[in-house]
Amino acid sequence: MSALDHGRISLGAGCVGIAQGCLDASVSYTKERKQFGRPVASFQLVQELLADIAVETEAARLLVWRAAATADRGERHTVEASYAKYFASEVAVRAANAAVQAHGGYGYVDEYPVGKYLRDARVTTLYEGTSQIQKLLIGRALTGENAFT
Repeated sequence: MSALDHGRISLGAGCVGIAQGCLDASVSYTKERKQFGRPVASFQLVQELLADIAVETEAARLLVWRAAATADRGERHTVEASYAKYFASEVAVRAANAAVQAHGGYGYVDEYPVGKYLRDARVTTLYEGTSQIQKLLIGRALTGENAFT
């Protein structure tokens, strides 16, 4: 379990990187891309997409840091690692979906990185225990009841 706990923290950190990449690419693209004579970054719904990516990425980053700090102190960190892995992997998927949306049709072409981020993000919900397994681990920690039996 210790190896899985450490792996979940590392995977969570990678997911934060994917989400941050989605944010960076989307901010850059929407500031450059013009529609109706103005940057698409000036549209309210585009700003909402960017804000959602930014806030969720920062929340995932903090969960990963918390899990890593707990591990660094030599304390048991199974639940913290599950929080970080579960949330960060789901955030990476949502960030990639939003980034593809912000890029429009360009989100699917190889010239822009967000299509690859989407593929990379989706698989992270499976590695080191699926999101569903993470929920069961968190639920067991909260209730003391083992849903695996």
